[in-house]
Amino acid sequence: MGLLLSELGSYIAGYAHAPAGTKRLSNLLRCKKWDASLIDAFFFQRTQQRIAQLLQGQKRPLLLWDDSRIEKPESWFIEGLCSVESSKGKRLTKIKKGFFKPPATRICVPGFQWTGVLLSALGEVPSVVQLSWWTTRGKYKEVGTNIMYRMLKKLQAFMPQSVLHVLDRGYASAWTIEWMLHFEQDFLVRWKKNHLLIHAQKGTKQTHLLARSCVAQGRKLLRDKERKITKHVSVGWSAVRHPDFPDHPLFLLVVRDRRNHQPPMYLLTSVSITTLKEAWEMVHSYMHRWQIEQAFRAGKAELGMESPRLWFWENRLKLLGIVALVYDFLLSLLRNWSHWLPLFLKQWVPRTGNRHRTASVPIYRLRLAITNALMVDFALTQNSG
Repeated sequence: MGLLLSELGSYIAGYAHAPAGTKRLSNLLRCKKWDASLIDAFFFQRTQQRIAQLLQGQKRPLLLWDDSRIEKPESWFIEGLCSVESSKGKRLTKIKKGFFKPPATRICVPGFQWTGVLLSALGEVPSVVQLSWWTTRGKYKEVGTNIMYRMLKKLQAFMPQSVLHVLDRGYASAWTIEWMLHFEQDFLVRWKKNHLLIHAQKGTKQTHLLARSCVAQGRKLLRDKERKITKHVSVGWSAVRHPDFPDHPLFLLVVRDRRNHQPPMYLLTSVSITTLKEAWEMVHSYMHRWQIEQAFRAGKAELGMESPRLWFWENRLKLLGIVALVYDFLLSLLRNWSHWLPLFLKQWVPRTGNRHRTASVPIYRLRLAITNALMVDFALTQNSG
């Protein structure tokens, strides 16, 4: 139900000895002989191995970046709290017909910042590269851009070949391009329409003005599984340069919805685009970025990452790191046991209806199936340690 030590302790030592299990878990989190960086090092080692496997299989590795936040709206005194914009508040105050007008300003609550990186490839299940929680205030104050800097530095030092970093509009800035070029990494970032770019014939203009003359060079019927609609999509591309880095050629892809369900999407990449196949590969690579959004949702809704009740910052990072290991374990089951999972789900979480038969296997249902299987075994073999 949540990351409460008293509840987790009852699973370790049995309900009759829950205080003993809680003390055992507390001792683990308070222990000074290890810290959360140990889990980060484990993830990076696994990432190196999987990147080598993807390259051997002739697949382009994708590092999916995004930011989120953990909201603790009722907390005041725990270590490391900072001000974060409440996505839950934004969602609850959307204008609904027949109801009062919500507040116009943004809602900020206590919480922590969260940066996530997943490793994936087209058609592959992702794996965790790094999940970092940080704060902008107090003793443990951190700058979010430093997290990307340290990761890029490690990749350049330990990886013989660059990977493709896929980023959302929050990373559309000059410093992102500067660091990617400095560490010799390829990138694909969703660009903002009002940012300036340089075109060889049209000069320096805002992105949306340059995109007006970018002719569609290919069309395709795509399924938007998040919005559950099928769209007629066109793609065109053009060679551009950034005003701060005029010596480095970049490519701007313009993705349009023919029926204008959504505004055009602008993708800026350092990968050379010469054919229609390469352009569609970049489009699908960006669409693949939705997996990091699903990771944030699973962490909050399914794994209880917003529920820890720990006073101290270091102990909280350790507990959240252990939960990240659990999430990566669930992803590894989806990746390595895809043929066995339907039988396992049918046994432990049977569901009827055509929707469950045709839908892809959600990680939520898999976690529930493992829970049901372990609880039966737990009831049969319950002991104090």
